[in-house]
Formats: sequence, structure tokens, C-alpha cells
Amino acid sequence: MKKVLTFVLVATLAISSVWTPAAQAESKKIDYVALGDSLAAGHTPYGVKVGRGFTDIISEELAKKDMLASFNKEFAMTGETSVGLLETLKRTEVQQALKEAELVTIISGANDFIDEMYNPADESINADLAKATALYNKVASNLTSAIQQVKALNSEADIYLFGYYFPLPHVADEKVKQQLKLAFNFVNGRMAEIAKREDVHFVEIATAFDLHGTSFLENPKDIHPNEAGYQVLADQFLQNYLMPVQVPTHVPKVMWGKTELKLGQIGKITVLRDTYLMKIEKDGSLSTIRTLKKGEEYRVYSYKGQQNGLYGLGGSSFVQKNEAIRYETPSKAKLALLQKEN
Repeated sequence: MKKVLTFVLVATLAISSVWTPAAQAESKKIDYVALGDSLAAGHTPYGVKVGRGFTDIISEELAKKDMLASFNKEFAMTGETSVGLLETLKRTEVQQALKEAELVTIISGANDFIDEMYNPADESINADLAKATALYNKVASNLTSAIQQVKALNSEADIYLFGYYFPLPHVADEKVKQQLKLAFNFVNGRMAEIAKREDVHFVEIATAFDLHGTSFLENPKDIHPNEAGYQVLADQFLQNYLMPVQVPTHVPKVMWGKTELKLGQIGKITVLRDTYLMKIEKDGSLSTIRTLKKGEEYRVYSYKGQQNGLYGLGGSSFVQKNEAIRYETPSKAKLALLQKEN
């Protein structure tokens, strides 16, 4: 009888261990807050104020990977300017949501320029250089302040500042159109500088979007993209977002310095002094995503011989081979242990 009871007890414990939460895959859940104007809200090109925009697509991708805890785009407002963004950040419920967020996207400022520089009635532009410069300085100051306020509320949040696509490809006057394009290109460049200075991510969308701008902005009387256009915006983010990796808790970790050794990893870099995380543009040039800080370590999954050597960190992100980093490969013993545990 004792043997029977012992068998039942052991079997019960074995079954329980299979279903215990500790044996299931553990993933980092992300609370995502989208801030900004009608693009963040998902305004459609045919009068429906809220549809499926790029922030919705981003949240859906996170959900597919079982990484989304919550998604909030309620604070994104149609017609909001950079001044309006600062007003939004004063609201208690917004501040509370940001304190709990792991991911924050910001797209704001385009309405400032469109409202002041473009008259849709006669397709004329205000080419007053002094006024345009003052307007840019105001927008830059407001966006810088907004980023700093989000950081003050939550220093751990991953912040992505979106640039602008050209919203007026249907303007008939080619000279006017080119002037407006130059203005938006200038502002995009300055916004990238703001992101770099404030140490947040910059999402450059104009290159991919403007190639087919008339198709994505199918309604000539509206500056909001169709769903295909919103997909392009989301894709530019997803190409540069290093999603947290799911780790089954029942598999022992193989640590290598500060980082865990992963299958498919060929090495790691240690940042000896601040350097840049880069992405490769279509023309082969490099553009900055963000700054990597001294002392940080990152897994390396690939290597490219171009541009004096590029270490691939995953998610279409690279670090250029230089004296600011140290590259190492794992020992045979570490690799053998990793294979054994997996």
C-alpha cells in the first residue's frame, strides 16, 4: 500500500511540475503608449477620424509575439501641434500611463508647419525665411521638451521619435512642391539631430514613403495615408526595434560576462566608449539609430565586410568596427554548454 501511495504522490508532483507557470515560457511584456497627432491616432484619408494606423500595426506585431501587455493611443489627437503635445503631457492620466510604459512613440510637429506655411485654398506657401526659421525653432524646442518630460517620468522607457513624410505630393505647381519638399527634408534632418542629442531613437520614414507618396496618399484633398502607407511607417519602426527575446525559464542560462549566450550568436561587443548603433540605407550608406553607452555589452549575430566592417546586432542594426568597441567570440566550452542546454 505504501508503494502505491508513493507512486501516486510522485506522479502527482510530476504532473504538477509540467503545468506550473515557472515551466512555461517567460516573455517581457510591453506597455506601449503612442503620443502625437492624427497619424498616431490612425486618421484615415476619407473622413473617418480613427482607423487602423501605424501604431495599431506596431501593437499587433508585438501581440503576435506575445509581448504586448497594453496599448494606448487615446492621447494621440487629430490636429495636435507640438504645443498641443506639451499640453497633453500635463494631464495626470497621461503621466501615469507613461510612468508604466516600456515603449513610447512620438510623432508631432507636422501640423505646425502645414498650418503656418501652406494654404490649401490656392496651394500657395509662405516662403518667409525668418518666419519659417522661427517656426522650426519653436517646434524643435517643444519636441525636445516633450522628450525630456517623458524621460523625467520614466527614464527606462524606450522612446522613438518619428520623422515626417512629404504630405503634399498632389500639389500641381512643381516649383511650390519642390520648395515644400526641401523644407520637410530640412526639418527631418534637424529632428534626427534632436533624437541623437536627447539619446532617443529616430525613425526616418520619408525615404521609403515618398517613393510612392501619391499611392499612399490616395485622396488628393487629405494628408493622411491609406493602410498601405501606415504599414510603411510601421515597417520603418519594426526594422529598427530590437524586441525583447522570449526566454523559457526551465532552460538554464549560459552567461557570458554581462550577457546571456544565445543560439545563433557568433560573438559579442563591449562598448569601450560611446559609439553609434547604425542601419544600412538602400544606397549602402549608414545612418544613426541611437548611441550605445560605454560599458554596455551586445550580442553579435552576423558580420559584414562593407564600411570597414559591420557587426550585426539583430533587427537590421549594426555597429561599425572601430576602436570604441571590443569584439570577442565565445569559447568552445561555452558553445558546447549552450548546445547541451538547448
